Amino acid sequence: MTTPLTWLVRIGAACVLAAPALSPGAASALTTATATATATAPLQPLSLTGLDLRAGSDPYTVPLTAEYEQVGIGGALTGTDRVALPGNEDPGCAARAAYLPRVPVRSWFCWPTAAQGDKADLPHSPWVPQGLATSGEAQLDGTPIGGDHRALITSWVWLNSPDPDNPDYRTNSVNLSVVDLDDRRYRNVLPVWVDGQGKLRRVYGHGGGLAWYGPYLFMTSSTNWNGYSGPDSTYNTIRVFDTRKIYRKRDGSGGDYKYVIPEVRHYITPIRLDYVSLDRHSSGGASLITGTYKASSGSTGSPAGTKLVRYRFQPPPDGDYRLINAPVQAWVSTVPADPADAISDVQGVQSDGDLLYINMAAGAHPGPDPRRRFATVNVATTPRTISAHTSWAYRPEDLSQWYATGELWGLTEGEEERVVFSVAIADVDPS
Repeated sequence: MTTPLTWLVRIGAACVLAAPALSPGAASALTTATATATATAPLQPLSLTGLDLRAGSDPYTVPLTAEYEQVGIGGALTGTDRVALPGNEDPGCAARAAYLPRVPVRSWFCWPTAAQGDKADLPHSPWVPQGLATSGEAQLDGTPIGGDHRALITSWVWLNSPDPDNPDYRTNSVNLSVVDLDDRRYRNVLPVWVDGQGKLRRVYGHGGGLAWYGPYLFMTSSTNWNGYSGPDSTYNTIRVFDTRKIYRKRDGSGGDYKYVIPEVRHYITPIRLDYVSLDRHSSGGASLITGTYKASSGSTGSPAGTKLVRYRFQPPPDGDYRLINAPVQAWVSTVPADPADAISDVQGVQSDGDLLYINMAAGAHPGPDPRRRFATVNVATTPRTISAHTSWAYRPEDLSQWYATGELWGLTEGEEERVVFSVAIADVDPS
């Protein structure tokens, strides 16, 4: 690695100062919550019956046309046409420090103004960041297979609508941003599938979560294709992509299709899964931990009903992207004794063995900042213990663990409030 990392060090040191400090009351609440073991467990075991995956057919059977050349993740992370990402040295980005977690932040940056969305014109600026995966989970040395710089990938969902003044969000397009963390630049890579004639077609669905294991990128996807054809498009799925098989249009044209990553496999899921992450420390080997979004407010709202499921990878020599269809663990959230301990409105989960790190946004919650909710749950204890607080990022989304540095990475989704950040697990995990 030849590119210096000083921007991360510089920004990380500055952002600890820029991030809103914990007030004495908030610090006290965090300490109190950390010591709490609820009488009613926030998560209960869920029956594994009916939660099996079904492997779909491999749609990537026809080679791409000669118009494309294979460049892999390394090619996606290079080039002068990538977009620079502002850090806290940029006044516009520095002003967004208010949306960072209220615990020490190690590093952070913002998306450029064009990708921040517009609070005053939401239907006309519909791209919203959702999933997040890092090369620090993909590889223990922190660099992706086929690349020599540390990297991060986010998914964005386009809430399509035939009439932007009367939004109909049934049709969701997806795009991926591939970020070089060492020079803080990125480009977009379009997830596609290849039809029987070798034609590239856009992947639709709500790409709510990402996980990265070796070269393989996993994305949760919904049925929001609104009639567009695609492999098992009428089912909720986990779709799999190979980061070594990123292709570039040779002549530099193609618009959204200039850089593409074809789907190599998908799994039909029995329930809609809205986020996913990789756990390298789970019993029995690496696994995916994934779950549902369940709102706690509204006419049908309840703090109970969020489902979390763990699927294990097949063992070598058959293992790569292949998952074992049957889940190995599952939980469902309950109505806890203390309403502040509710596991609801979940936007992302990261598992480190028996410890689940969960971030949540909004919902029926008695705390002062319901859009900054975070909980650590130890599912191995009886009763299951929870450490909950409202000092996380504002309107958070997916989570990723950077194993070598002991960090959690996260991002926020709000229009004009979008930041990407890392924190030390030790600062959010009381154990």
